[in-house]
Amino acid sequence: MYLLFRLAAVIVPRLPRRWLSPLSVLLGWLAWMIAIKARRQATANMLHVLGPEVQVTRRGRRRLRRTVRQMFVNNVRNYLEGFCLPYVPVEEIVDNIIPGGEEHLAAALAQGKGVLIVSAHFGPFDYLSQWLVARGYELVIPVEQLKDRRMLELMLNLRCSHGIKYLPVGNGTTMRAILRTLRQNQLVLITADRAIVGQSVEVPFFGAPARLPGGPALLAQRTGAALVGAFGWRLKGTRMQGEFTPISLALPEEERQNPDALMRSIVQVMERYIRAHPEQWLVFAPVWSDQTSNQAATTALAADSEDQGQGHRIRGEESGEQEGIVGCQ
Repeated sequence: MYLLFRLAAVIVPRLPRRWLSPLSVLLGWLAWMIAIKARRQATANMLHVLGPEVQVTRRGRRRLRRTVRQMFVNNVRNYLEGFCLPYVPVEEIVDNIIPGGEEHLAAALAQGKGVLIVSAHFGPFDYLSQWLVARGYELVIPVEQLKDRRMLELMLNLRCSHGIKYLPVGNGTTMRAILRTLRQNQLVLITADRAIVGQSVEVPFFGAPARLPGGPALLAQRTGAALVGAFGWRLKGTRMQGEFTPISLALPEEERQNPDALMRSIVQVMERYIRAHPEQWLVFAPVWSDQTSNQAATTALAADSEDQGQGHRIRGEESGEQEGIVGCQ
């Protein structure tokens, strides 16, 4: 896999930029067809977002299929654009993102205790973080360790090209660096939609228990840093919408140091954006602790395959009827 990514990092930036969109569709559809395990897990996750009733009707199952397939397309698009990042001018990054709610970020920084940017594996998250640095913000992002360290170094070298600082999670210096960044009234970005390492808590997420990172809420309580949500999604062409939303500063004063209240607010913000743009949520690993969604996903995929088979038969019958009419004339 590393060699494939290394090759892509050389070839993709040499391609015309207009090729990235159709290439993302082609490779995304291919991944959707052959990555059965990832498709089943993405379907299980999306059943929580869209609701189990989506699998009751054929129209609902079509919506589920299109949403999951678009998740693969968007994920591929993120990788292809990531390979190009070192060669994209800062001005282009700024121009491609339409920002909203930057005043909430300014209000959080005005508190003077640093800002914890809470996001998710959602939309063009690399570009949104690059936009922050391009706008002059100092940004640090903790990242999970990968089994293949060469892969981690390759991806971080691409993403660091415009000045973002990344901290591999797992060594003793990571937390000290995060605390130092907040004391300097700078930004730390943490994804809160999937517990990977560290402390996690079980909370209701789209109405079902899920284990999510408790770190952002606990850090906010410990340091007094403000919590701000940051989410971006793709528009037509190369344009992207970015939006910042207050989390801790939107709460009553007495709840801003309550980790349970902060965690509930984080979850509510994530739910709002994921529900509005489900195809932008790019999580292909388990999030919820229950097994019923996995069983439901298997059932939904089987029903979807049957729907497509029936659709082909119906179209074939209609085609045969039309051919018969033409023959009689």
